[in-house]
Amino acid sequence: MSAEISAARDFAAAWLPQYPGRRDSGHIKDPIVEPDWGGIRAVAAIEGGKAELYRYGDRIDVPASLEEALGYAFEADDGVIEGCLTKRAFEDGIGAYPTQQVARPSLLIPRFFRRADKDPYVYGRRHQAEEERRAPGVLDALEAGEDHAFVAFDLLWLDGQPLLDVPLLERKRQLETVLAQSRLIRVTPFSRPGGTRLTSTWGTLGFENIFWRAANSHYTPGEENPDWAVVPAPSVASRMASATGSKPGAASDL
Repeated sequence: MSAEISAARDFAAAWLPQYPGRRDSGHIKDPIVEPDWGGIRAVAAIEGGKAELYRYGDRIDVPASLEEALGYAFEADDGVIEGCLTKRAFEDGIGAYPTQQVARPSLLIPRFFRRADKDPYVYGRRHQAEEERRAPGVLDALEAGEDHAFVAFDLLWLDGQPLLDVPLLERKRQLETVLAQSRLIRVTPFSRPGGTRLTSTWGTLGFENIFWRAANSHYTPGEENPDWAVVPAPSVASRMASATGSKPGAASDL
């Protein structure tokens, strides 16, 4: 086995996920918006048509078809790709691009994000805890041979070099050039904000949460990333607002 794949595999085995920071999504500079696919986060180390998946230092037992698909889809010498293992990609209508741009939320929208139990830091920690709660079930299902897609959303290593200090948008552009998509292998779509109103939402496409990450941000393994926020998808947020009696978009919500 080459020194490169050993290095990539070691990098993947040592990987720790970064976590959402404390900023409101409206304060993320030059953001990239993408859906949260649920499932569990993992990294794939790939070289020479062979792939291995890792999570918190442990190799994940997945169906051979998934590792084979990853190895076949990768079009560079070696790499480490962050993504999530999920069944949601198999659902009809999931994973499409919005028909319009996703708009940056107004800083007036909505008050329930300002409450202590809905602030970005608390919501991010809850999101993290939810992933950990579902992880045993996902890992058991994978070990039992159940099909899951690997939805890639970040490229952390390429051709013998770590990319943690490369801006996010450039990492995403490189990811799209080195990973072919199939039923089992996806590259998550993303959008850039535009306008001042929520003209289209990931929530209408079936996602519960969306991520806002600064296009120029670096990857911070095992730490909070101040340039990353996770929030409810707008359609979900609207239902939450109705339940609490608040009115998204109203100036009185400040």
